[in-house]
Amino acid sequence: MPPMPGDFDLYLLAQTWAPQFCCAHPEKCTTAAFAFSARRLSLHGLWPGYSVARGGETFPAHCQSKVKLLTSQLPREYIDLAPAFTRWNMEKHHAEVGPLARHEWIKHGTCSGLSAEGYFAEALRAMLTLPGDRGTPRAIADHVGGEVPTSVVRNEYGKRVALRTDKQCGLSEVTSCWRKQADGTVGQQVDCPEHVIRGRDTKCASLRINQFGQCLRGQQKSK
Repeated sequence: MPPMPGDFDLYLLAQTWAPQFCCAHPEKCTTAAFAFSARRLSLHGLWPGYSVARGGETFPAHCQSKVKLLTSQLPREYIDLAPAFTRWNMEKHHAEVGPLARHEWIKHGTCSGLSAEGYFAEALRAMLTLPGDRGTPRAIADHVGGEVPTSVVRNEYGKRVALRTDKQCGLSEVTSCWRKQADGTVGQQVDCPEHVIRGRDTKCASLRINQFGQCLRGQQKSK
């Protein structure tokens, strides 16, 4: 039987470094050199999770929910902060729900216990709570195209986060963790539990912040 909505302990907020993603998956790249996401972290998803694994599972998915994704629009900020979620409607001049947004809602959003509008709004709100420019710490934004000590990035977050990299220590994703409020909304940032760190964190002493379009040898996926 699918899990019930609302039965979880915390939220994980996953942010992608799009230039790195575009190196590995050019066919799925939704970022352009001029885009905000070419120099800032973008939203991957807001995921309900467990503080301690339950029956070997660390998060619920595809929950038994009657709440449907009825919205056809996303907040304007998603164009900059979550370009992979959206499709821009030139005639109606608004951001429409794209395939990734539908996937995230079905797999993770249905477990939040929130409405679709509430779920997407909470993901955006949590991201904007993080330090720096709309969710990207200066330690990352100021070192695009270069390297930065991993400890410097960790210190900006205040709480324990998971920093995922490729084999060349290129930053690919940041996962932060958040308290779940009684009403299912996102609370304060908390230290990520050990199972999140163990599965997603790097051992690199410094991070390479890849610049858009400048893929290192071995990073770019052959077509």
